[in-house]
Amino acid sequence: MNHYVTSARLEHERRLNAVKQACRDRNIDVAVFTSPENICYITGLDYEGYFAIHALLVSPNGKSILFARYIEAPTVSRQTTGVEFAGYTDTDDVAALIKAKIISLAGEGARVGLQRNSAATVKIDAPLQSYLPKADIIDASGLVESLREVKSPFEIEQIKRAAEISDLMVSTGLREAGEGVVENIVAAKIYGAMIAAGGQCPGFPPFVRSGDRISEPHTSWTDQPLKNGAPLLLELSGCVNRYHAPMARYGYIGSASAAAKRLAEVSHQAHLAALAALKSGCLARDIYSAWKACLDPANVKPRAPHCGYMVGLSFPPTWTGGPGVQSLHETSSMEIRESMVFHLLTWVTDGQNDHFLSDCVVVEKTGAIFLTKTPREIFEI
Repeated sequence: MNHYVTSARLEHERRLNAVKQACRDRNIDVAVFTSPENICYITGLDYEGYFAIHALLVSPNGKSILFARYIEAPTVSRQTTGVEFAGYTDTDDVAALIKAKIISLAGEGARVGLQRNSAATVKIDAPLQSYLPKADIIDASGLVESLREVKSPFEIEQIKRAAEISDLMVSTGLREAGEGVVENIVAAKIYGAMIAAGGQCPGFPPFVRSGDRISEPHTSWTDQPLKNGAPLLLELSGCVNRYHAPMARYGYIGSASAAAKRLAEVSHQAHLAALAALKSGCLARDIYSAWKACLDPANVKPRAPHCGYMVGLSFPPTWTGGPGVQSLHETSSMEIRESMVFHLLTWVTDGQNDHFLSDCVVVEKTGAIFLTKTPREIFEI
């Protein structure tokens, strides 16, 4: 058994025990989790089958049971340990099957913790309440997510590997871009480098935008050629074992104007100020304040309502970790802790130009450090 498999198995055993203890602390007899991120975090199930409903039942003092379509049995058997598989057909009443397992684990009057912040739960929430009239069904949203906030050494190792791939993807995009080159060709080269380096399909596709589409936050490449004088944004992430390390670099095809270079410098200084403020024990709003203090004197406005957000394990259609976004915004009281990982970003405008700069960072004992390394100066191609 290779080092990764052994380490992953021990990691998932530790996580399951932590989830069981969290259930005990809340007096939950059976917890039901449905989001891909939470299920993968606990069991290690990393595949593309989550389009169909999955439900992981965790009993604090008993076994864990994973519901998925019966054809997924070989994958579940190979990727997970310590989990009983309950396969269902496309004509089964999945909520009824889950109800039966809950009763077998804890009885009809069980206190059930149901993850309600997941879209998949919509299919089973009302039926479970109908099928379990004597049960106390409470919202368990956030139970696993809170355990995922601080990353283990195993997780940070995966994120560092993803960061190396992110740097490779950006450097590839910068090398391939140029006047007359079509956006989708740049994207294809980025994808090729990503896959060849061992990267998985990331939660978001690489965002390759130029010209007048710069202000569209979640659109990507088209079949339009890059034009001289136009801005170009590369925002993307490598992905290793579902762990992400997002970053972005910004520049121009040809020469950047003096105003654009000034904006880039303001952006860079704000980015560094946020990094310096990102320390264990601080609050998220403190980081935002340090960042914003660099923008206001320069009459520069944020495009986004925050200067970053937590990242880690995630599935499409996002790299933010599933339901909800834990961001660094001006009113957040989230406490920063050692081994948290963020996509630290600065997206600003002076009214005429935009600039976008971001990196994956990890909070260490003495402060935050960049995991993505590509030079942060504005580029000119």
